Amino acid sequence: MNRLAALLLAAGLLAQASSIYQQTHEPVLPLATVTPTPRPAPSAFGEPAEEPEVVMPIPQQTGDSAGQTAVAIAVNCLTGKHLDGEDIYHAYGYELLRALREECPGLQWLDGGEIGPDRWELVEHKVNVEGLPVILALNGPEFSVSGRGHIVLVCKVEGEKVTFADPATGNMRTSTRSNINQAPAHPQGNFFFYARRDETFTPRVGD
Repeated sequence: MNRLAALLLAAGLLAQASSIYQQTHEPVLPLATVTPTPRPAPSAFGEPAEEPEVVMPIPQQTGDSAGQTAVAIAVNCLTGKHLDGEDIYHAYGYELLRALREECPGLQWLDGGEIGPDRWELVEHKVNVEGLPVILALNGPEFSVSGRGHIVLVCKVEGEKVTFADPATGNMRTSTRSNINQAPAHPQGNFFFYARRDETFTPRVGD
């Protein structure tokens, strides 16, 4: 066999081997580029949450324990404890803000004043971005049949729609910003309490 014939034979064998390899092996594809979902921009209200906290509503056990029960729901959500309204009442009476501050280490609970159109940016950031529920006092037929006032825990705001844990039913309910803004006054005012995380906050410490 001359040199040219040998080269042609080798080239043919190489092409045949390449064809067999391609038929018996999956092609190697380039790795897909995954673009991470950007976190919300920093805000003066507080840092975004890594994961939202899960709110589990519980019913109030007496007719005047909505506030204590709303506090218990918030504490359980943020710390993993298993409290109810009676636990809060026996330890703190009607001092709801003190209960929140003492039961939630690493969180600074603040009085936000009266709810109104100019306060929803703060509330929305707390519940939607930071994953921190907001205590809210209200009155009127939609929220308090007796007219003595009611206290709920706001968990999400979507445009006009407001979702809250309702101690009166032990379930999640919805209303609107407009209805809440126009609600009659709670005996102590339509106040709201919100929280700020500090560096020592560790969520869900309970079992």
